[in-house]
Amino acid sequence: MGTSSTPARPRTRPGPREFLPLVQGATLIEWTGTGLFLAVSTIYFVKVAHLSTASVGTGLTIGGAVAIAAAVPIARLAGRFGPKPVLIAVMLLRALATVGYLWVDGWWSFLLVVAAIAVTEQSSPPLVQSYVGARAPVSLRAKVMAVQRTVVNLGISLGGLIAGIALGSGAPGAFRPLLIGGALAYVAVAAVYATARREEAPAAASGARVAELLRDRRLLGFTAYNALVSLWMPVLNVAFPLWLVTGTDVPERYVGILYAVNTVLCIALQYPLNRCYSTTRRAWFSYAAAALLLGCGALAFAAAPAFGARRALLVLGAAVVLLTFAELLQVGASWTLSFDLAPERARSAYLVLFNTSRTVANRVAGPVLMTGVVLALGTAGWIVLAGVLLLGALVPFAMLRAARPDGGRTHAGTPRRTVIPR
Repeated sequence: MGTSSTPARPRTRPGPREFLPLVQGATLIEWTGTGLFLAVSTIYFVKVAHLSTASVGTGLTIGGAVAIAAAVPIARLAGRFGPKPVLIAVMLLRALATVGYLWVDGWWSFLLVVAAIAVTEQSSPPLVQSYVGARAPVSLRAKVMAVQRTVVNLGISLGGLIAGIALGSGAPGAFRPLLIGGALAYVAVAAVYATARREEAPAAASGARVAELLRDRRLLGFTAYNALVSLWMPVLNVAFPLWLVTGTDVPERYVGILYAVNTVLCIALQYPLNRCYSTTRRAWFSYAAAALLLGCGALAFAAAPAFGARRALLVLGAAVVLLTFAELLQVGASWTLSFDLAPERARSAYLVLFNTSRTVANRVAGPVLMTGVVLALGTAGWIVLAGVLLLGALVPFAMLRAARPDGGRTHAGTPRRTVIPR
């Protein structure tokens, strides 16, 4: 009896060593490659590809829309074949598209390349999440994803540092090795996953039909709500730097310093905070806290212009810290609840479609909302945004109230699918 129980325990409760090195190693390579170009992409588009800032913004928005349209067929492929082969294909396509930047000679070629990049950037995170879900036990998924996102931030920082050193000369030719390096990083990630053992049984390949995905009101409702709380991305990346420069007396050099505060906090706190969203109930509370913090951050941005440069910097710093905690809680809660939402047989398809919420917030609706509404209205725009987000903080409590008496928590290691009631 002792011999039969001993080998069974590792299969039921595998430790992190069985999947962490592969996933986190591949993640570090991928996001270092992304960081090589991410920090200098706008400079490349304008200085080397000779595109106007308006055409770059339009192209990025259209690319995001293409990525959303591509989510359904990619979700279908992931549901049919599993996350690993689709992830490998996505990485190879991303490598080709990255090299394709070297031949951009006008807006249409730029649009083609940026659309391919947008599709692959959107598809990669949910496929990795699905891969983790197939290999990690329920009790460890949030911890693994917290480590994974810490590695993402480390990779972006490392890639950005390398890019900054490479571009120190200011020569246009310095972009070429960065693009080639990024493409080689994606090829290496594809090779890492290609050598990994099979993660799913063939039976999981049945997947979900497209119509089933689009009819799932829980999936669509949760995706829409996640897009709302994911507005921290365009607030941080679009509205914050423009507001600092145009709405306050704070010198623009502090934009980079406040970004560094965000990055350091994300690296330091993502894993320690994983207990805040380790169960379904806690994850809903984390969503409420994220919306509340984001709303308070918007109010801080609204108040900043009323102060002199020094005090405005402190107010903006507080707003960035609030946004950072909102980011940490929203991202972590989305892992737990999206795992709960997705049925085992079609996990990859559900996660890919759910991830379109980030694309909507970050690439499509978010930038337009920030520039055309919030910044256009100034202080009043920030106050309106804060009001919407503070109302959004009530949604999780409504979901918990409508759920079963135990709050929809998991039992016996089996995630429940009651996330948004029908």
